Amino acid sequence: MAKGVGCRGGWAIGVVFMVCCVTSQDLKGDSRSLADLAGKIDDWLEDLHETTSDTNVLRRDYNGDDNVEIERVRTEPMVQEMAGDVNRLLSDKRKALQKIVQHLEDATATYLWKDDLELNTSHPLLMKYLDPGNDSHEMQMDERLGVAVKYNISGIHVPLEVYEGWLWPNIREHREQDPEILNGLSWSSTVDRVFRDNFDADQTLMWQYFGAQTGFMRVYPATTWYVPPNLIDLYDARLRPWYVQGSVPPKDMIILMDRSGSVHGQTFTIMKWAVKTLIDTLGENDFVNVAAFNDTTEWVNNCTYCKVNGTEEDNEDCHQVLVQASTSNKKLLFRAIDELEDGGIASYSNALEFALKAFKEYSQTKERGEGAQCHKTIMLFSDGGTEWPEEIFKKYKADEDTKDVRVFTYAVGPHPIPTAVLKQMACSTGGQYSVITTRSSVRTKIQESYTSLLSPAHPLNGNLSDQYTTAYTSAVTEELTISLTRPVYNMSDYANTSDLLGVAGIDVPIQSLKNLSPFEALGPNGYTFIINHNGFIVMHPRLSPQLSYLLGPPHIDLLDVEEETNETTFIRKRMANGTAGSESVLGKIRIDDSHSVVYSTIQYTWTPITDTTYSLGIVNLQRSHHMIIHNQNGYSVAEQFNTTDTLIAPWPYCRGRQASDSVTRVKDFIKDVSERKGLCKKLGQNELAQGLLWSQSWTQELLKQWKKDRWSKDDLIGRVIFTRFGLTRFHPESQKQGALRWHDPWYNPALRRGELSSRIAILPHSLGAFLSAPVKVAKNYEVMAGVVGVNLTASYLHSEFKTMLMRTEWNKDYLLLLVDDGGLIVTSNEVELHGVTLQGMFLGDLNMPLMEHLHNASVYNMDKRVNTQAICKESKTKGTSAGPRSFHIPNPLKLVAGFLIDILSWADYLRYMIFSCVVALMSPSVEAWSEWGMTQIGGQESCVMAQAVYYFGENTRHSAVMTCSNHTAKFWVRRLVKANAILVAIETKPEECGVYSSLPNITPERVTSVKPCAYQARFRRRPSSCLMGNSTDYCNKSSHPTAASLGTILSVLLISKFLGSIF
Repeated sequence: MAKGVGCRGGWAIGVVFMVCCVTSQDLKGDSRSLADLAGKIDDWLEDLHETTSDTNVLRRDYNGDDNVEIERVRTEPMVQEMAGDVNRLLSDKRKALQKIVQHLEDATATYLWKDDLELNTSHPLLMKYLDPGNDSHEMQMDERLGVAVKYNISGIHVPLEVYEGWLWPNIREHREQDPEILNGLSWSSTVDRVFRDNFDADQTLMWQYFGAQTGFMRVYPATTWYVPPNLIDLYDARLRPWYVQGSVPPKDMIILMDRSGSVHGQTFTIMKWAVKTLIDTLGENDFVNVAAFNDTTEWVNNCTYCKVNGTEEDNEDCHQVLVQASTSNKKLLFRAIDELEDGGIASYSNALEFALKAFKEYSQTKERGEGAQCHKTIMLFSDGGTEWPEEIFKKYKADEDTKDVRVFTYAVGPHPIPTAVLKQMACSTGGQYSVITTRSSVRTKIQESYTSLLSPAHPLNGNLSDQYTTAYTSAVTEELTISLTRPVYNMSDYANTSDLLGVAGIDVPIQSLKNLSPFEALGPNGYTFIINHNGFIVMHPRLSPQLSYLLGPPHIDLLDVEEETNETTFIRKRMANGTAGSESVLGKIRIDDSHSVVYSTIQYTWTPITDTTYSLGIVNLQRSHHMIIHNQNGYSVAEQFNTTDTLIAPWPYCRGRQASDSVTRVKDFIKDVSERKGLCKKLGQNELAQGLLWSQSWTQELLKQWKKDRWSKDDLIGRVIFTRFGLTRFHPESQKQGALRWHDPWYNPALRRGELSSRIAILPHSLGAFLSAPVKVAKNYEVMAGVVGVNLTASYLHSEFKTMLMRTEWNKDYLLLLVDDGGLIVTSNEVELHGVTLQGMFLGDLNMPLMEHLHNASVYNMDKRVNTQAICKESKTKGTSAGPRSFHIPNPLKLVAGFLIDILSWADYLRYMIFSCVVALMSPSVEAWSEWGMTQIGGQESCVMAQAVYYFGENTRHSAVMTCSNHTAKFWVRRLVKANAILVAIETKPEECGVYSSLPNITPERVTSVKPCAYQARFRRRPSSCLMGNSTDYCNKSSHPTAASLGTILSVLLISKFLGSIF
């Protein structure tokens, strides 16, 4: 019996062994056949491109041409030269800014205060009323700025709360007669002369402005103020990054939120809005965290970070740190604040000891570069109470790490609860007490609450350091820009507020910095970038425009757009530290959103920009070359440009700032060359313009040949040539929109591939595929001069592919797929598979686990690319939650002691209640997020998207058997040599496989799950100077010229009692 079983078992093993041997032999045999076929497909693709592109017209011998030179790219002198150019550009702006500040401060010293000023006699030019279409406004289109302006005067913008207020006419009239604002408009108006002189003296100078502490903003030249569709004008210069950074030194801030039961409902909602508004006023040099308290206190994101082993653990070596007030960190705090619920009884003592202890701990444990190391503030939000934490203040006032902490308090909510203790806390620590009664008063009260007190006093030595912002969106142009700012101080004795009167600034558009780049020399895979001392991007090709100017700075870190490796982390640290260097790294070059190529020698070279907080970097391919062109006859060539078949890149060929429309750029270039204007005054010395003219001559015969050819539109969609000098030629005219997307070589996938390899580059799409190949010029060295591409239809590709197969010895009844390096199907010997069209389809979406096999075999690798600058459809935010209401029972003795002090504050409190209620009733509805610019226009908002990106791995061939639901199928893979594609042969069955790949699709998906403790903390260089705030005592100052009379106080109390009996 045993013997029989053993025999049968041996027979079964033998059968399996024979089957395996046969399968293995089949795989090897067909693999060899597939290799032969892959070689023939390589040749077919080359012939197909050559036949359809007419590239041979461009090939010529340049060895005897003295007008063409090819040189090695040397990045070290290149980065130094560009850094010097940037420094000179910014130095000119610093000098102009100094003139503005000097004039404004001199004006305050000689100005005589006027009590009888009225708005109708001041005649401020409100920019929101300017209309370029109205001839009476006498506006002119400015070529430099790209908008219609008035040169003779600066325009005025005022926040909604300052003038308009959406109030009843009598209240609005009262606001408009504010003597501080009217006198500010009067004394600052003389700066227009300096604005004009600066603008005329520097042809690269853009917008100049002055933002006043009272709220108005003066902009030169005057232009129309843009308000986003379906929104009211929420812009307030005092809340913008350039103003905050220029007016208030860096801060370490802990925010305490009362979440006891008494803040239930509307009060808690207002408090959340107020805290988020406060956080949004903070800049990248500030550090912050938020804690919520009732009878206990804890961080809203209860995170600990262990510096010993880099993990989150609960032990004495792990600490909760303050986090940098970057945009990404703010969003994490906003999310946690939204999720807070109320309940319990408040304890001020517990909350303040928690915050002061955290400051002490942070001072002892923070790493180099962490923290502001300037101001220390506690911002306490509560609806009121009577507990006086005297012992806590005594204990920590004597401590070296906490003795300078100032407490700012905010009484929040419309219902009267005693707030004298809150005011006393602020006054005893050098802080300030504020009242926020309604949502409508949040922005103004937050802005007024601390900026005046923390703004630096004018330095006795007169030495002020200019502030340089990171990139943000300008409200005037809606373009990415940076600002140079400097505070303006009051040099007279008339003002009864802070020494700080406002902030003067000058915009430097990012495009102005980019225009200084050595465009052609770097090639399509090279680029320039600038980061600041925090590692945040100031300029980078992958820095995206923001959705709205109401948003804060994007705060995109260098490692958010560059591949984060040990090498790039090291480069970022050196740049943030202000040192120069060069590093060669192995990395992936991003071809487009769906394709990457591994490349071994990417060169980073960097240097600090003198007298700034910026550092400049240059990226290019190591050992690359570029072209230098001479002696091009300007106008005779330029006049041949035809806007119906020619585009030029948005590069500064002859002018410092190009128009946004490519047709206009072509016309401007022709005009500048013919009239020797702008940078074309000395055309022979302009290498970029010379290269553009050469490209025009070089491609002229190719364009003529295309127009002679008679290709059917059913076969060939269109043809295009992109040159390294930024010239694009296309045919037919219907291809213009497609060519326009790639007309900038720094964003052109075809040029990028052409510089990396001489192979045919294939980009599949649902209608067919785009095939391109580089055209190189050789003279001592070889360099890519351009790329010629043909856009072929799916039907033509399929037909030609099948015709080519018929000419070969391939006779296998297999499904053949030509797939690019991103996993997209280029063409196939079948149009459909089980009713699904194959053209342009992602391989992982097929009804078979093929992509998973190829990934496991390292034929393909995969990365998850995260885009932190994406724009998505607006998602609903979680509403404010509220728990059961509870009451704080005050200490009777302290209540009696504070009662008289508290009574005096009720008059002001009631005034704000009435005023804010009117605002809330009369104002249009504005969502809470819009109050500080986070929810956006047209149902869109900023978001984070993640996308799987596939690229070729180490393995160039593979064969295996994949398992389906009811059968198995053999497949073979071979990578092509002359194109970015693989050939796949699959044994097909009549029935579907029924098993899909488990790998992610290439479609971008929104990231909705965020780790609450995923704070971004990277190396930074702390600003070197800290100017401390002034010593003005706000607690002993009245907000009105005369104090409230006893009769007024009694009247207010009677009204309050009467209202209380009604409600």
